[in-house]
Amino acid sequence: MGKTSILITALLLLLMSGRVGAAEERRLVVGYDPEFPPVHFAVDGQPQGFAVDLMNEIASRMSEDILYVPVPQSEGVRQLKDNELDILLSAYFNEEHAGMMEFSDSILTTSIGLIVHRDNETIEGLAELTDAVTALQKDTLEYDFLRNIRSIQYHVASNQVTALELLLKGRANAFVGNVLTAEYVLAARGLEDDYKIVGNYLLPVDYTMAVQQENYQLLSRINEAIREMKADGTYSLIYEAWFERESELEGRLWLALQIIGGLLLVATALFLLGMRWNKQLQREVAKKTNVLQKMNVQLEQKMAEIKNSDEFQKQILNSSPRGIATINAAGLVTSFNQKAHTISGERQSVAGRHYAQIPLLNLLLEGRFADVLRPDNLILGEEAVWQKNETNTYYLRYYIYPLKNFEKQVIGLIVTFEDITEEHKLRLQLFEREKNEELSRIVAGIAHEIRNPLTSIKTFVELIPHKYNNARFQNEISAYVPQEIERMNQLIQGLIDYTKPARLNKERIDAAAVVRECLILFERTALHKGITMQCTTEGNLWIEADANQLKQVLINLIINGLDAINSGDEQEKALLQLAAFEKGPSVCIQVTDTGEGMDDYERRQALKLFYTTKAKGTGLGLAIASQYIKENNGELEINSEKGAGTTITLTFLKAMEKEAAR
Repeated sequence: MGKTSILITALLLLLMSGRVGAAEERRLVVGYDPEFPPVHFAVDGQPQGFAVDLMNEIASRMSEDILYVPVPQSEGVRQLKDNELDILLSAYFNEEHAGMMEFSDSILTTSIGLIVHRDNETIEGLAELTDAVTALQKDTLEYDFLRNIRSIQYHVASNQVTALELLLKGRANAFVGNVLTAEYVLAARGLEDDYKIVGNYLLPVDYTMAVQQENYQLLSRINEAIREMKADGTYSLIYEAWFERESELEGRLWLALQIIGGLLLVATALFLLGMRWNKQLQREVAKKTNVLQKMNVQLEQKMAEIKNSDEFQKQILNSSPRGIATINAAGLVTSFNQKAHTISGERQSVAGRHYAQIPLLNLLLEGRFADVLRPDNLILGEEAVWQKNETNTYYLRYYIYPLKNFEKQVIGLIVTFEDITEEHKLRLQLFEREKNEELSRIVAGIAHEIRNPLTSIKTFVELIPHKYNNARFQNEISAYVPQEIERMNQLIQGLIDYTKPARLNKERIDAAAVVRECLILFERTALHKGITMQCTTEGNLWIEADANQLKQVLINLIINGLDAINSGDEQEKALLQLAAFEKGPSVCIQVTDTGEGMDDYERRQALKLFYTTKAKGTGLGLAIASQYIKENNGELEINSEKGAGTTITLTFLKAMEKEAAR
């Protein structure tokens, strides 16, 4: 430390000691880091350093007494927040600090650098820190910056000096920290030639004096004193006293003395030249100070832009009609927008909690979290039922996809969900409407079917008085009338089954019998359209399913097949085939038509809700049919080719096989 700085420090401490006796005046409590030379540090328990001299001068101009409290930087932030400190020296701006303190004008602008041993030829910058041990101070600007770089091994210390000592003792390959502190400590220990700075400007750092939040009166007085000091040159004197290298000054002084001792004329010329050089230096310092101030303003503007951008993003998220949540790779919730709180019923903040502790997220992610963390794994457009409470039930459509950083690495996942309860109700209403329309078409066909057996029965009844004793007549009436009555019974029973509510009721049923019952319902309709219906079934085709739902599915497939066939086609081309057969351990039901068929796009879209190629269709038939088949543990497969017809295959596990598996 230079003689000028010692004199200034002693003078300021003397002025302070004169005020301490004034018990009626309250002293300002100032916190400083005792291990941050040359900005501020402790010598025999007394504060020293550039920021201390600056603070003493500010206090003198404010006519205030000061009590210095040595405290680490992170602890100082806490004490300032808790009103235990009035001022914290050498604070730097970040978003977290901005919410708890106010910052003065800049008092020192420097940079974060990268220091290694002079013999180290492998580390030339940040890119070479991968797999190297790097020493740095915790809870600093450089610590937050390096945490985002993968594969760097950290050796964290509580202050700058201790972190640098880790490098000096060989316990770290590099040191990242304040350049001024590194140069000061290395010079004090005579090691400046053994170490080198390979990255002098990794990050700019702008140090200020921080006061308690909303203490604008004290902040205004500090700023006024700083500006006065910069204007009258006091700031420059204190700055030069601490950051001008003494060895260089001594060398110049010794050279000047030699020249003066040898040649007085030359000394005079050098003196005049020195005066001129000093003025130029002052002008350069003023320019550099101006540049640094402009950089400081630009940095503050950039920080404000980033903050405004973050606020704008939060507004967008909170304005979204969808619930949006982000979760990191450890399963902890990092964000949860307003709509997500509304749907989930969570009233408190969920940030930092595990997703399994949030019932809605646990419902959507259970058994899927690890899968989605793998690249290119997506869950899109699936639906779930969310029982928010005893009275509110939500139908949700949700999407889950990976969250990636700027390097395209998966660092978590995003969950979005929307309330489709009204859409679900509308879907059910449309389904009922379509079902009623289908029912009307079925009734029209059944009317023709019932008329024929009624006509036969009526004919036999009218002949009873005339041929009652005729043996042939008795045989015919005994054979045909029960058959016709049974045929009508089957038609009516099929109609009743179709109109029952769609409530899942699995039982052991004969798939072939269900197919034949559906055939009877549409034979007359197909005949009037000029379409031939064929049915081929095998025996012993037992499956476990809801008979009513299976009938509804087959009825829908038959209607689609009849609609797909052009009634103007030739007789051999207008064909609808039903088949039920055994295939290995499974039972298959097929509906094949010779209609116009589907192309690849239509086939992919066919099972999606509301997709239809019919002018008056709703697009619900095949989607609901697919859902019914899934509920009955079956599979639905569509094979179709444009111009070559369509075959839809329903596959179920045989009931005997299922029972054996149990």
